[in-house]
Amino acid sequence: MTRYISLFFFITLATIAQTVAQPRELFVSLTGNDANPGTQEKPLRSIQRAVDRLGPGETVTLLEGTYDLDAPITITVKGTVDGWVTLRGAEGAKVILDGLNFNIPDSGIYPRNNGLIQIERAAYVRVRNIHVRNSRRAGINIQESHHIDVVNCISENSLSPGIAAWQRCEYIRVLGNTVINANDMKMSWTPYTGHEAPHEAISMAGPHHFEVAWNHVYDCRKEGIDVKETASFGTVHHNYVHDCDRQGLYIDAWFGQLAHIEMYHNVVHGCESGIAISSEDGPNTKNLKIHHNLVYNNRATGIFFSRWGIDNMREHVAIYNNTFYRNGWGKDFTGDPQYWLSGGCYLFSTNLRDVRISNNIFAHNFPFEIGHTARFKDGWAVSQAIDISRNLIQDINTIDYPIYLHTWLKDSVYSITGTHAILADPLFENPAEGDFRLKESTPAKDGAGKNLGAFPEGTQESFWWKSNFPPVIDIENYLPGQPSTPVGRGKANTQ
Repeated sequence: MTRYISLFFFITLATIAQTVAQPRELFVSLTGNDANPGTQEKPLRSIQRAVDRLGPGETVTLLEGTYDLDAPITITVKGTVDGWVTLRGAEGAKVILDGLNFNIPDSGIYPRNNGLIQIERAAYVRVRNIHVRNSRRAGINIQESHHIDVVNCISENSLSPGIAAWQRCEYIRVLGNTVINANDMKMSWTPYTGHEAPHEAISMAGPHHFEVAWNHVYDCRKEGIDVKETASFGTVHHNYVHDCDRQGLYIDAWFGQLAHIEMYHNVVHGCESGIAISSEDGPNTKNLKIHHNLVYNNRATGIFFSRWGIDNMREHVAIYNNTFYRNGWGKDFTGDPQYWLSGGCYLFSTNLRDVRISNNIFAHNFPFEIGHTARFKDGWAVSQAIDISRNLIQDINTIDYPIYLHTWLKDSVYSITGTHAILADPLFENPAEGDFRLKESTPAKDGAGKNLGAFPEGTQESFWWKSNFPPVIDIENYLPGQPSTPVGRGKANTQ
């Protein structure tokens, strides 16, 4: 009898514990009440109160509607490797967090940034399927955190980045998001006194081990995606960046060394420079791979090695199998050689070592396809291990070189083709429609018969960036860097 009583007592305690335990999923609704238990039938009203109750493995689900916030949502919870914490919009719902009616002040210390969703000192956290808009600082901001995913969110209208991660962050994934109108000084609560808005549309400012992929970045007031400061071991791939006021993709060391960054299979057009590489304030920028990107119809240089800032060393850089088409033609694409930056590839800095530029296609860029500053010393290619070779070049320019750029550059530029160049028409399928696949009869083949440029031979290009982009990411089954892993098509929240 004693055994049965003990068993009954144990079952009763387990039932009570299960009843009073915090639910695995809390729901929040515009019609909810914080006195409710947080079930789908009786949701909470306050997002912050729901988030503050989260523990490992638990979820806050926001039901349909526009939540006019009066303060940022701050996430400090620490999940576990087997128990991620999630803040998400309900499946199929349009969930908007709007920060128009309150200020997010300058934090006072670098990066002087906070977000409408602020993730700090957190771990194993996912933010999914949420549209943040009208932020007086950043849209989604990550600081001093690790293992953070931002997936299929939208950031629209922000003073500083739409999405950002900073130093002392690691294992960050930014996947399948849309960023619109970031870095707009008009979003400042009071008239903005700086000469430019802070940071960039997506800023990876020092995290280690990160992936930025399948994002759509457009109509932003500064750079599109910037990997900067002491960032390392990161990949930036399958992003569609267009119609930004500055560079589409940017790499730039500050505060220390930036290293081990790979950018591939991105599409950039309608920006200033397509890709820029700097060491503005860091000792060096090194170990970069930039390949299979399509960079076309940008106002300034296709790929630019700058002298911005201190102009420190860039070394161990491989730029291969990219397509650079019709860059450098200026704002109206009328071909002003004195536009502030121009050309297909411009080696403006001489502080370069071990740089390989090969197997690319350069076509219809202005006023040169590949150009270098006159400041290089004799024998620079050999002494600095700069290899420019095996590129297909279709040069339609009729300018005598060197040309002197009397804009802020104050630079004489020589045009070069490098060694083993193929001087021919690449025979694109239809560049006017953005189809840069190569016709079967293309001369753009290397010694092994493989295609040069962004689209390898045999690729059945799906033009992933042309419609229903970004894809809906199946984050639970996502494999890093694998283009086949996103599932579904269409924006997560197309408000």
